[in-house]
Amino acid sequence: MQQKNVVILGTVTVIALGVAALALRNPDASASKSEDAHLFPALSEHINDVTEVRIEKGGKSATLKREGGKWKLADRGGYPAQFEKVKELAVRIADLEIEEAKTAKKANHAKLGVEWPQAKKEGEAGGAGEEDEGAEEAEESGLVTLRDASGKDLAAVVVGKSEWRGSKPKVYARRLSEDQVYLCAPRGTLSVMPDAKSWIEAKFVELQNDRVQSVSIEHNDGETVEIGRSVENHTQFAIQNMPPGKSERYAGVANGVAQALGYGLQLEDVRPVTEIDFAKEPVAKTRFRCVDGLELLVELAKFEDKTWVRVAASFTPPPEPPKVETSPAEPAPAGDEIAAAEPSAEKPAEEVKPAEEKPAEEKKDIAKEAAELNERLAPWAFEVASYKSDVLAKRMKDLLAEPPAAGGEDGGLGEAMDDLGMEQAPDEPAPDGDAQQPKDEQLEEEDD
Repeated sequence: MQQKNVVILGTVTVIALGVAALALRNPDASASKSEDAHLFPALSEHINDVTEVRIEKGGKSATLKREGGKWKLADRGGYPAQFEKVKELAVRIADLEIEEAKTAKKANHAKLGVEWPQAKKEGEAGGAGEEDEGAEEAEESGLVTLRDASGKDLAAVVVGKSEWRGSKPKVYARRLSEDQVYLCAPRGTLSVMPDAKSWIEAKFVELQNDRVQSVSIEHNDGETVEIGRSVENHTQFAIQNMPPGKSERYAGVANGVAQALGYGLQLEDVRPVTEIDFAKEPVAKTRFRCVDGLELLVELAKFEDKTWVRVAASFTPPPEPPKVETSPAEPAPAGDEIAAAEPSAEKPAEEVKPAEEKPAEEKKDIAKEAAELNERLAPWAFEVASYKSDVLAKRMKDLLAEPPAAGGEDGGLGEAMDDLGMEQAPDEPAPDGDAQQPKDEQLEEEDD
């Protein structure tokens, strides 16, 4: 009996020593098992209390606030944000599940992309090479803070490097108030994007190609480019104020300008229109006129080395199409009147069914559309990419064929004379009777 008790005691001791050894190898193991596996256990219960989201990364930031049930970009004058995108970020932070506890040493934070503040300052420990490496790794660090209506932090997490293990994404993260880093499994990719366009609808204005009738571009130096529907092919556009003697660079070159809004104009950034001085460095005013009377004026200007636009809409009722008068049909001569034929016995008359009436299409209120566009767009200035602003502000030289290179068949003489307003005299033929006369006969006549 005593021997049996000794065996049991020895077995228990071995198990206890094994558990102690595991605990010594991973001091966070017991803690991770006793607490909720989520990085922010209570956040899911308070997810609807989130009224502010702040994202910081790479020296940029974006602050989103919920006002009146709608999310807005607080640091962009309250421009409307997309609810689904804000919700997705908040829910994925609440769902961050801890898979493994990693380092708790600050010196290792930069390698995992969870260093905050981001870059090491000059004079801190570490050589030049280590400092550069740390700063480069820290570029992946991003801080996301979720707050409630009272300003209390519901969650503040430093999001670091991400990697794929199998078919699932993993991310290194730590609570801002702690040094402990965890490898977490988000439900989907957790990206920290501090730029404004990541949280709003990038496309802010669109104009279908078939609505455009003409486009005019007025440059600040007085140059004007007029583009309209081609007379030969109404589906194409052509330059309307073509300089004499010039031609388009290629067929359809004007289409790109007329259809610049066809797939929507997308923003890079947005600000209240009062923050951009459109009079300081204006570029052009591009006016789109539509067949239904809608008109969009897109004004472009440079500000802080970027191109910004503002949009104004208006409505002018289009002219009514001319009425075509039809003369009444003349009666047929008396002898040629056609009597109503009775149905033939051989071929019964077909029953004539009344034509089905098609529902009339609802006519769009263009004046109302213009008012709604102004209400939505007028308070804002939009930064656009350079490739799009270049199209909106095309110059005449960009649309015309280049002149032939100097030194052609006439050595460039014709081009030079054209520039001087001179014309080349054609080669004059010899007088009649002299052109075909041999030299010998000419000499004999002179001797006579």
